Amino acid sequence: MGKEELFKTPVIKTLMKHLNVFPVKRGMNDREALRKGLKVLKDNQVLGLFPEGKRSKTGELGEGLSGAGFFALRSEAAVVPCAIIGPYKPFKKLKVVYGQPIDMKELREKKASASEVTAVIMDHIKKLIETHRC
Repeated sequence: MGKEELFKTPVIKTLMKHLNVFPVKRGMNDREALRKGLKVLKDNQVLGLFPEGKRSKTGELGEGLSGAGFFALRSEAAVVPCAIIGPYKPFKKLKVVYGQPIDMKELREKKASASEVTAVIMDHIKKLIETHRC
């Protein structure tokens, strides 16, 4: 998934299409993007997204949006938290850290809200950052 604005530049649009990235209209309930995301998961493919809806320019973890929780609840897909740690400047070295898959069974059974699930995901990401930050 990638913000719709990325698809306005022809070179970037071509790159995104080759990477199987599809556009998301931010700031609204983009049903087409939600449908595509669920299909990706149903097809046992990887759906990568920033739960905050954007990259952090400061390295600080922002507030997670409910989209991540939506996908976790509406699919049987494993949720693997990922943290990007580094200077947040172009062409600088970054560290990408993956955590263990988060067990969503209990949250799905208790019919947790998308916001509650996103909070759990964000907590796992926060712990990864705290553990691996230089």
